[in-house]
Amino acid sequence: MGIVNIPADSEQHVILVVDYHEQDRARLVNMLIRLGFRVVEAADGHEAIKQCGNHAPWLVITEVFLPGLDGFEVSRHIKQHAGERFIPVLFVTRARDEGVYERCIDAGGDDFLQGPIASLSVLKVKLFAMQRITRLYHEVKELHGFLQREEEVAEELFSRAIEGMNVATDQVRFYKKPASTFSGDVLLTAWRPDGDLNVLLGDFTGHGLTSVIGALPLAETFRAMTRKGYQGHEVLQHINTKLKSLLPPGMFLATIMVQLSVDASQAFIWNCGMPAVIILSPGCNQPVSMVESADPPLGIIAEFVPAPARCVVLAPDDRILLVSDGVLEARNFKGEMFSEQRLIGAACEGMRKGNVAAEVILAAEQFMAGREQDDDVSLIEIPAQLYGLEKNAAARRVTDEEVLTSEGGGNWVLTLKGTMLRQNPVPVLMSQLQEMLGGGKHWQVVFTILTELYVNALDHGVLQLDSRLKSSVDGFARYFALREQRLAQLQDGEVQISLAYHSGPCSGGQLEIMIRDSGNGFDIASSSPGECCQSEQHDALALCGRGICLVQELADSLTYHEGGCCAHAVVSW
Repeated sequence: MGIVNIPADSEQHVILVVDYHEQDRARLVNMLIRLGFRVVEAADGHEAIKQCGNHAPWLVITEVFLPGLDGFEVSRHIKQHAGERFIPVLFVTRARDEGVYERCIDAGGDDFLQGPIASLSVLKVKLFAMQRITRLYHEVKELHGFLQREEEVAEELFSRAIEGMNVATDQVRFYKKPASTFSGDVLLTAWRPDGDLNVLLGDFTGHGLTSVIGALPLAETFRAMTRKGYQGHEVLQHINTKLKSLLPPGMFLATIMVQLSVDASQAFIWNCGMPAVIILSPGCNQPVSMVESADPPLGIIAEFVPAPARCVVLAPDDRILLVSDGVLEARNFKGEMFSEQRLIGAACEGMRKGNVAAEVILAAEQFMAGREQDDDVSLIEIPAQLYGLEKNAAARRVTDEEVLTSEGGGNWVLTLKGTMLRQNPVPVLMSQLQEMLGGGKHWQVVFTILTELYVNALDHGVLQLDSRLKSSVDGFARYFALREQRLAQLQDGEVQISLAYHSGPCSGGQLEIMIRDSGNGFDIASSSPGECCQSEQHDALALCGRGICLVQELADSLTYHEGGCCAHAVVSW
């Protein structure tokens, strides 16, 4: 039987023989030399470990019971300190106790022989088996390395496709550390047409390759619907529908979505099965607010209707912290979890030092003290104000090169009645306008004007909501709770949207927007739209009265007719 195919002086053919019986050791050494191996000897466990470090043997043949350090401890030490090398351990024992054999395997042994060894044929068979195991190990290692490289390339492509299009990355802080090559956590940001920022942190069931099945459709749906101006609850509903049809049973997405109003310092937050969102202010030892989960994860319930968003009013230096459960459930070697209490302490310390994300990461790593993580760890830190950006994307300058419109004109009329008013028609209208009239940043202005006028017609005309409710933080929450209640009970009422487009010179254009509602209107004489902008009480942090002022700033003109039930705006580009 040809066992040795490599030259006898190769280091790969060094065998370490460990046996305190001198005659037995000498007999085994002579047999191995006859088979062409180089042999190193040791009479006890301590000498065996020393010789193993000096000679890097291909195979270790050791007696089980040795003076001082026994063969079990020798095997454990060799396996623990072998690094990426595979060193087979062949135990030799005179014992007939089956429990000894089990201990050999538990200690990392790869096979065993009944001692003393007297048969050259039996020894050759065992050596052949060890060579075959070694070859298989190297083949598996090479294949694993290849698959690892393939996964790393795939993960990089996934990351670019999923998170490479994120915006505001210079100010929104992201951190993600997967438990394996692929992370089941998804971190997304995108601009709405009105300049608000949507942020999403998602955590798919488990981690690894199977956990990213829904990541691509999640990112595509989130960005597409955000760009079109859909509200947060509509985005979540659409994501839920897509994931419910796509994910296998038992998989779902826990997620947080934040819609940050860049110019008004407000955040609308939806929490679907994730740890609490933490709102932090400078100088505070505790969060100023925490938004707990109010909805189940996405992809479980077919008919998903999210709870009303939690509205948080933000001071200029406030911070919003989103974390995955991998942060809270990070464990140390005692099995203790990092916990919400430690998270809050680290986050408040981060506010004092000016970097919440970095402080939380540092605290978690120090807590784990080198222990491998059990789950993906992700967090997002969002500032209340994004500096260096224009207050509203709709106010960005539009150049002639960016405007692509069709010649001629056109009219659109859309009437929504009763339960149809529960759906937001603005994204659909905007999509049709852009498909027919071409692209351009002027549509950001149109989106803002349409949204503000439609919401005013629905809220104050049909639903008869008093905007003065939003004059305080508590009132703001009551306002939206009352809005959801009335909208759910709505059976009648009407809003009509009329659009008239006129092409202009040099590829310009003009759009007339007329929005009528079936409400009682308002007293134009005492509630002139211009007065809200001139009021001394109106400022950038006011919770109500901004909508009409914003429309007046963006539109060429804004007038009210029919007792305040009809708003007429004109915008040109």
